[in-house]
Amino acid sequence: MLACSARSNIAAALVGVFDSQVSGGKRYDLATAGRRLAHATYFASHGTDEESAINFAMDLTPLVADPTLSITDYVLGAVDRFRADVEKRIRAVG
Repeated sequence: MLACSARSNIAAALVGVFDSQVSGGKRYDLATAGRRLAHATYFASHGTDEESAINFAMDLTPLVADPTLSITDYVLGAVDRFRADVEKRIRAVG
């Protein structure tokens, strides 16, 4: 999770760099900001939001540090851990 609450003006400017995406009729600028807000709102459903905007990300540093690592295996490892976490949570509620 990456906090994106600070400097929303910079975030908007970065999205604005891709003007060809926005001027084509699809409002990626609004959708990007909306997604960040939604992630923050739904992130902690039973508590007060600590951030007003967040993004989800994956640390790719190990792939840069070790070019022998398989991108496929690295990403699928994260997917497998996510799957196991979801399964554990579902089983816990019965």
